[in-house]
Amino acid sequence: MIKEELLLYIKEGRKEDFLKKISSILPPSDDVSISLGKMGLYEYVIDRNGFSLIQMAEDEYLPYLSSNEKRIEFHQIPKTLIEKIDYVKVLEQLKSILEQFGGRDKKYSSLAKEVGELIEALRN
Repeated sequence: MIKEELLLYIKEGRKEDFLKKISSILPPSDDVSISLGKMGLYEYVIDRNGFSLIQMAEDEYLPYLSSNEKRIEFHQIPKTLIEKIDYVKVLEQLKSILEQFGGRDKKYSSLAKEVGELIEALRN
């Protein structure tokens, strides 16, 4: 079960394995990602294809935001950000995504339930 595997990674401090497992269970959509944190103009996210660095910028003359995405490897995420990763916040984002997809596929509903149980276990 997913819950036990993720809990093992958390207890052993295996953040890369934890995040890669999260990536592997995300639904097949390019419209969902989980934020790992922001540093300056950059936001580090994980989606079903792995890790990304997103640079956001507000256009100086127009009231629009623009962004650029770059695929990165785990070791390219700053160590200070890795140290600050909150497992519960990551799992809450995952649960929300899985619940959204649960109406389309029951598999995601059961995964959302497992993730919810893990969140409760971590909070206690």
